[in-house]
Amino acid sequence: MFDWFKKKEEAPKRKPKWNALLNAMQAHNEGVAIQYKAPSLPDGVAPDGHSAMAMDGFCTASQYAGLEPQFYSGFLGYQVLAQLAQSTEYRLVAETFAQEMTREWGEVKGDDQKRVDILMEEFNRLDIRNLIRKHIENDYYYGGSQLYIQIEGQEDKTDLPLLINEKGIKKGSLKGFAVIEPLWSTPSLYNANDALASDFFKPKQWWVLGKNVHHSRLLTLVMRQVPDMLKPAYNFYGISMSQLMLPYVQRHQSIVDSVAKLITMFSLTGIRTDMSAILQGDEGGANQLMMRLKALALGRDNQGVLAIDKGQEGEEFFQINTPLTGLDALLDKFTQMLAYPSKIPVLKIFGTPTAGLGNTSDGEIRVFYDCVSAQQEAYILPQIKVVLDCMQLSLFGNIDESIKFVFNPLYQLDDNEQADVNLKKAQTAQIYIQEGVIDNEEARQALNDDEDSGYQLEGNAPERDPYGEGGNEV
Repeated sequence: MFDWFKKKEEAPKRKPKWNALLNAMQAHNEGVAIQYKAPSLPDGVAPDGHSAMAMDGFCTASQYAGLEPQFYSGFLGYQVLAQLAQSTEYRLVAETFAQEMTREWGEVKGDDQKRVDILMEEFNRLDIRNLIRKHIENDYYYGGSQLYIQIEGQEDKTDLPLLINEKGIKKGSLKGFAVIEPLWSTPSLYNANDALASDFFKPKQWWVLGKNVHHSRLLTLVMRQVPDMLKPAYNFYGISMSQLMLPYVQRHQSIVDSVAKLITMFSLTGIRTDMSAILQGDEGGANQLMMRLKALALGRDNQGVLAIDKGQEGEEFFQINTPLTGLDALLDKFTQMLAYPSKIPVLKIFGTPTAGLGNTSDGEIRVFYDCVSAQQEAYILPQIKVVLDCMQLSLFGNIDESIKFVFNPLYQLDDNEQADVNLKKAQTAQIYIQEGVIDNEEARQALNDDEDSGYQLEGNAPERDPYGEGGNEV
């Protein structure tokens, strides 16, 4: 089936992006097993004398992966993923999702309002919002990211566990946080031989440009995990969104290029004439015909003039036009396919609504907001909880368990929508009062407790419902 690979030396050089696929198919045809390899990392990530990844001898599972041909047979490599980050299609997806995850941001909530205000100021001072946004972008570009907790006085103790308590973090010792791209770190110690242990295939320590760092000092973000057998090949991070999008983007770019060529060549112009001189090898006749065709090509526009021979049989001019109807629908369809891996509506990525009569994309946007909210709760809130605890220990010396961080809902009502909601609430309250269910004082208290009513007493604003639409808390 794949005998044409035998002519590989005779064929022109193929594009590098297809090498993985072609090598996989050729190896499968020859009955050779394809093994996943650890990624190539820069010199200095692991110090001299240490392997880039510890305990590889115990990891035999990866030897059995990749035995069948597939579109991409392994990790693309950080160098390739960095190049893809320069392309519009990949970059728009990463930036859009990271911005949506942090667009409305959130608030610190708790019983002690003074402590809450101080923590909100600390969030702004340390620029946590932008750090988290960059954290998410790295995950989309490379398959993971790390947030390093900087503790003053512990620069030479990074290989020791960081205790999130009064002993581990002294007052005033939190310097901040630093985002680390996965290219600069690799596991130095992990359990690969005891599947019954809770830390199986979870790195305990990492090399970060030659420095050994305990995992408790690193908030590692991996939003798309790979199976255990593939983790060494992915540097113990996950698969990047760029790699998932690669086949979709390649198809889209191929269609766009084909449509562009079709538009520039949709009209074929020709002349039926006597070709006997050329077929008989008459160079003079051939040169004369080529000169006429060049003159026709140069003057081929709406203001050009065409002269043809009216000899014995005469010449005949003809033109064949390729219909262009349906190309816009084809492009729209392949553009929508770009959004499949990322789960982001086309309107959010490219600013163009999905084609269709009466389609407002409201349903797609709501579903997307639900997806973002779920990702916030699953991956971001646990890390913000650690950030919040570190801040409390550094500022106050203890942790107030009533303090939590709540993401604001992504969907926000405009003034007209909020007015309609308030009107319905007022009508409902009026009916309850008339029926004797509640009295005026209870209605007034409910109005004051509603943070969207516009009638709150200063300093008596209630806590936002953590389980409201799009809202998450830690």
